[in-house]
Amino acid sequence: MAIYIFIGIYVMLIIGISYFYSKNSSEEDYLISGRDRNQWNILASKFAGAVGVSTFITYTSYTYKFGPSGVLPLILGAVVGYSVFAFWAAPKIKQFSTIGKQFYTQGDLVRFITNNNNTRLLTNSMTICIQFFWILLSLVGGAKVIAYFDLLSYETALIFTATIVLLYILFSGFKAVIITDVFQSIIILILLVIIVYKVLSNDHFSIPDLIAAQPLEAIQTKDIIGLMLYGGLSVFGLADRYQLCYAAKDANTAKRGMALALIPIVIVVLLLMFVGLSALKQNNALDVDNAFIYAMENLLSPSFYPVLLVLFFAGLMSSADTNIFAVASHASLSFAPDAPNKVQNTRWITVLVVVLATSIAFFWQSIVDITIVGAAMRITIAIPMIYIISRGNNTGRFIASTLGGVSGLAIGLIIFGAAPSIVLLVLLGSILGLFYKSKNDTLFWG
Repeated sequence: MAIYIFIGIYVMLIIGISYFYSKNSSEEDYLISGRDRNQWNILASKFAGAVGVSTFITYTSYTYKFGPSGVLPLILGAVVGYSVFAFWAAPKIKQFSTIGKQFYTQGDLVRFITNNNNTRLLTNSMTICIQFFWILLSLVGGAKVIAYFDLLSYETALIFTATIVLLYILFSGFKAVIITDVFQSIIILILLVIIVYKVLSNDHFSIPDLIAAQPLEAIQTKDIIGLMLYGGLSVFGLADRYQLCYAAKDANTAKRGMALALIPIVIVVLLLMFVGLSALKQNNALDVDNAFIYAMENLLSPSFYPVLLVLFFAGLMSSADTNIFAVASHASLSFAPDAPNKVQNTRWITVLVVVLATSIAFFWQSIVDITIVGAAMRITIAIPMIYIISRGNNTGRFIASTLGGVSGLAIGLIIFGAAPSIVLLVLLGSILGLFYKSKNDTLFWG
């Protein structure tokens, strides 16, 4: 009964916060959070959007399978990539959005630089596919973990969480996403620290013993390179990063918020690394996908299950809401950018997105392999976006680089399957595409 009381209080808080901020909200508040968010809002939303239940499962599983080598390359790549995005890309994105006015989608930035509507449609189409993939991961990951502990059935957990996220997005849109992310990011970080501390305190191994644990499989050099590249480039491939830059109060706010978000993200990855190592030391015969669940079930006292469930719900909703709004807003504003009722259109598409994702999640319930493929999908648009942020305005190069990345992903899946090394072929395809150049492009903005 205590578990359901915890969840009830948490859900009421989230919906109450969203409803409160929906009062007197404008169209700009709903679609891009008023473009006046401070650095702490940007930090919290960036962190909460990056850390979900699929993150808990995947990073723990990487560590369980490969040892520290499964996550340390990711951390190194992320430190470099997030720093470059924060100090170089974020201020430029905000400045471009200020000059161009009324940027809502990732494709708006591309349209502004290339002066070509086809590039905007291509970018937003890719974005919708990528972010929809991560909606599935959020919903499936959270529902599977909750169901494993017999707290709710998989189907009930899936419908319940999807409904809650849908409700508060319908109230306040992107403003709700950012405001609730502030609350949920604090919950995730504090509860994860407490839970990992309890796991390690119940374990019989010291930290040096855990680090020295023999992994199930030696990681290959190509996979290490793939993980580093993913950590460094993936930040450029997700639309919510661009929307957060648009929503920031100014360029310096975008820069500081994005940079500071790296700190809690690295902390979370390191915490999950020790969870994976604890599971490996206790039992080296698990299904890799179940390392996180095993650690929670066998190394955590049942008295902490209410806290654990709140953590799951926070992780699920904080990442799902970001991706749901990104898909809905990009779909709505890509195909009817001048519609007078943008908010109403976005609300209707939000409902359709949640219903579709929930329906698919009933049947598609894998996690780790899906995460690897989804990560590679991010890279398909990362190199083209770096080219755009560098003020590269050639339409042909952008389109060829994007399609080259997609081709590399398809070939990589055929050759390597769902392995981190497929990022190498995605990257190669994207870079080769940059060699193509169309003839008649001029800067739209002078």
